[in-house]
Amino acid sequence: MSGLMIDGHRFEVPGVQVVSPGDAAWAHLSPGDGRPRTNRPNKVVLHKTKADDPEVVRPGRGPSGRAERTARMWSDDPTYSGAHGVIGSDLVACLADLIRFEAFHARAANQTSIGFEMYEELGGIVYQAILDNAVKVCWAVAEHAGIQAQCTRWEKPLTRFRDGGRALFGFFGHRNVDDSRNKWDPGPAIWEALIASGFEVFDFERGEDLTVWKARQRELVAKGHDLVVDGFPGEQTRKALLAEGYRGGIYALGRDKQT
Repeated sequence: MSGLMIDGHRFEVPGVQVVSPGDAAWAHLSPGDGRPRTNRPNKVVLHKTKADDPEVVRPGRGPSGRAERTARMWSDDPTYSGAHGVIGSDLVACLADLIRFEAFHARAANQTSIGFEMYEELGGIVYQAILDNAVKVCWAVAEHAGIQAQCTRWEKPLTRFRDGGRALFGFFGHRNVDDSRNKWDPGPAIWEALIASGFEVFDFERGEDLTVWKARQRELVAKGHDLVVDGFPGEQTRKALLAEGYRGGIYALGRDKQT
């Protein structure tokens, strides 16, 4: 079985072909493109491969082979960089274990994040199939890596990324990390797609997520869970949600009806 590599296990992504190390000779990061991780990530950072032009979403699948092309480019590049995965229209390449390997994809946020690139054609073109695959991948990562399915529409760097985003949980864009990229990295289309699919959306710059999660943590404490009410939905909060019947411990996935 192939799939996303998460903490030593592979997880299929329904409706998406995933190629991971061992499936193809090109499906890997070079040693200099990252290092073994020393902490558990609490977020995903999404990118687009070019992101130099206003975003243009086109229907259909577009060209095939773009994930492989990107993986080979990183492998041949003498400089060190690369994300955990590349999302193409025909398949998704998972190039390293999302939990155990720290890929060099987002500067100060590398230690705390998982990185995925979405392929963009010249002229800002992103095909609908890539957005569809990205949504499926994000839900799979949320459930199996234990990262809350929440995001932001904020187009600029977030103040809370100044320390690498250690107190930021969820899914963000490279544009939120620092000012090295513009608002088209990755642009608005993926966030609107994720929100339409059920992702929660918060104003992280104003701390809306902290207010909401403190209230949820208080409810969990009232039910007998031993939690610090700090607004950060980390591993202990996820485990409490899992015990309360939330699929994968992810709030947006909801509770098992039998629970």
